[in-house]
Amino acid sequence: MIKLFWNTHNLKKTITDDKDIKKKEAVEFKWGIYHKKHSDVWIYEILKKTKYDLIDSEKSLEKEDILIIVDSNPEKKIEIYNELKLVCSKIFLFHLGDESGAYDLSKVYKNCDYVWRTFCSNKYFKNNQVRCIPIGYKSGLVNKQENKRKYKWAFTGTPHKSSRHDLLFQFSDIKPFFCHKTDKFDEKIISVSEMSEVLSWTEFMPCPNGFFHPETYRLYEALQCGCIPIVENAYKYYDRLFPNNPFIKVGKWADAKAIIKNWNESQIKAKQEECNSWWSSYKIELQEMVKNKITQ
Repeated sequence: MIKLFWNTHNLKKTITDDKDIKKKEAVEFKWGIYHKKHSDVWIYEILKKTKYDLIDSEKSLEKEDILIIVDSNPEKKIEIYNELKLVCSKIFLFHLGDESGAYDLSKVYKNCDYVWRTFCSNKYFKNNQVRCIPIGYKSGLVNKQENKRKYKWAFTGTPHKSSRHDLLFQFSDIKPFFCHKTDKFDEKIISVSEMSEVLSWTEFMPCPNGFFHPETYRLYEALQCGCIPIVENAYKYYDRLFPNNPFIKVGKWADAKAIIKNWNESQIKAKQEECNSWWSSYKIELQEMVKNKITQ
């Protein structure tokens, strides 16, 4: 039987008085809860064509079960994977997080028949056992399918890098726009419902690089709500991750300014339709690939 187990929020704390270790583990635990709360709809969409039973504990596993496990910080859970290998006939891991790519995951991945992971890096672009998948969109996000989009562009997030400050400077005279700045990730943010409305009302969504990695949730939230994403083309990352993608790619935000200001309605509509079609097709292909890999 195929069973799905969420393990992102299960992380044993180290018994220690070291404040740095405690602080680091508190952050890791927070991220594990975040993934369980905000990434579930995305993972369930990827598994849409795969039949499975959802379990809430590894104790519900029986000999020769096929396990789909969704996890974060698996490098801290090596013993669990060693034990799972003794019970399950196959293990398929969805590894969420790991934005920095700094951990040695070999002892975990060797116990898995296949791994889908977020935040791709060079060692995973061409790997027979690992495939990179989008980090996805936040659970609860809904495309309101507004016919008339009132914002030319929008920005929500932390202007923590020079390129983000430049983005806001370059686009500041292009109106109307929506801007909500925060000091830290996931703090004082707008609700998912409000985000759904903003994105559904926006034509162009600039998607600057993340703090450690080019990928951010904003790209996939934009695609999910029918916006036209504009991405920074650092290291041609998105061309490697998604060959033949329709995103607008720029080297600097000044290059995008003329596009947002000058594109006419027919150009905008054509690019929106191209992005919508690509995103729908990509998700279907991903669903089929995951199903075939698990059930073969």
